[in-house]
Amino acid sequence: MPDHQAPHRSVRVFVRAITATALFRIWPTLIFMGGWSLMVVMVNRNTDVEFTFPATMVTVLGVLLGLTLSYRTSSAYDRYWEGRRLWSQIILASRSWARIVWIHCPDSLSAVPIDDVDGKALDETRAVMEKATMVHMALAFAVAVKHYLRGEEGIFYEDLYHLVRFIPSLNLPSGIPSGIEANIGSDPARRQVHKQGSASSSHIFDYPLSDRSTSPSVHKPDDGCPPLDPAHNPPKFRWADVFPVKFFLSRRHRQRAAQRRQDLKSRARAVASREGGGVGHNVPLEISMFMSVWVAQMQRRKTIDVPTINSLLAPIQQMAEALVGLERILTTPIPWSYNAHIWEVTWVYCLLLPFQLYGAGFKWLTIPGTIIVAYIVIGFAEIGEEIENPFGYDPNDLALDTFTQNIIARELAAIVARPFAPPETWIFSAENKGFGPTGAGDMQYQGVSEVRRCLARSLVNGGVSEGPAVSRGSGEETV
Repeated sequence: MPDHQAPHRSVRVFVRAITATALFRIWPTLIFMGGWSLMVVMVNRNTDVEFTFPATMVTVLGVLLGLTLSYRTSSAYDRYWEGRRLWSQIILASRSWARIVWIHCPDSLSAVPIDDVDGKALDETRAVMEKATMVHMALAFAVAVKHYLRGEEGIFYEDLYHLVRFIPSLNLPSGIPSGIEANIGSDPARRQVHKQGSASSSHIFDYPLSDRSTSPSVHKPDDGCPPLDPAHNPPKFRWADVFPVKFFLSRRHRQRAAQRRQDLKSRARAVASREGGGVGHNVPLEISMFMSVWVAQMQRRKTIDVPTINSLLAPIQQMAEALVGLERILTTPIPWSYNAHIWEVTWVYCLLLPFQLYGAGFKWLTIPGTIIVAYIVIGFAEIGEEIENPFGYDPNDLALDTFTQNIIARELAAIVARPFAPPETWIFSAENKGFGPTGAGDMQYQGVSEVRRCLARSLVNGGVSEGPAVSRGSGEETV
């Protein structure tokens, strides 16, 4: 990067870092606490009223609040870490699935040899295409899980549609009950479920597109497929998320407004589903079903043995278990009464703190002291509430797009990019210096006794084989 662009990049990094902290979300609260502490100081200084509290009560309340916030933050981080562990399981299952499908499954759809040359070529071509398609099913599963956890229904996304457009729909029900019951954001008013059509793959072009043609976030490809939403489509920026507009609206009002928007989208999806034939809401589960269907087809063909079939079923089981675990995290929030009680105690402590600080002799320092303590206490409560659902678009959420596109997609593309060379072409290569400087290509003709002596010599040399040292004068071997 040029030097003149470095300052601008540093500013952008700094701004992103600030927006990722709790300060960006609680600064209106800190301003309120500053005004509240200023009022307490002015009343005590300008009136005869002694507006102070004994230090003992607030101190005891602070100890209890600290223990409660510690448990709240720890439980939220456990959910965050559990989500990361389950995504690691999906990555591992994708790698295992791709390795077994591409290497252990033969390049033939027939269990018996085909004598016809053209028929054999067609059989091999179809087998390679089938294996590549099934390898990409692991990527389709991961991408579908990403959209599924973010409440983005359907398959009309740039990173998902072309992977599953040819799969017939099973119309399986969603494992997420509803927008309000699902733990997608702490405030239902902040949750934005993207409007997606519902159409089976056999009726994919019957999807009504008129209501989506003017959306700026919709991508219209040139191959005749319907308009697609971006792979990464976070909610639009709203000033209400930065400025304290929401404090002037009751929580019940925000919930009703969010529910009305959700009902309109649900009715639109229902109309599209009736017209298009229906797409199952649980797309990841449908993909795993078709992966199992392919394994069953391999069993009927008898082209692979039983251990290989078991090895193919194991990654599918890992993917299914990870999906269930992620659904459990998403749909099991911290109980509302417990969360509400934490916030009540937190506010009581912060509101009483200026009285204690002024009574302890802080005077004007009561104002910055209150703001600092409120930032620490309320910040911890806000962080626990944010990371409770780590699958969204918040700066501190899990990097699901990195998992799917930068890890799984690139690895699977590299696996299917070329056939793997037979072992004899690289084991007995001259570049294999594990048996001496001459390479394994020459060592294979010197006999097994010489190979064993080289291996024994490598043990003495700390695992490095130097090969036979031959005297140029006598031609005798020296050890």
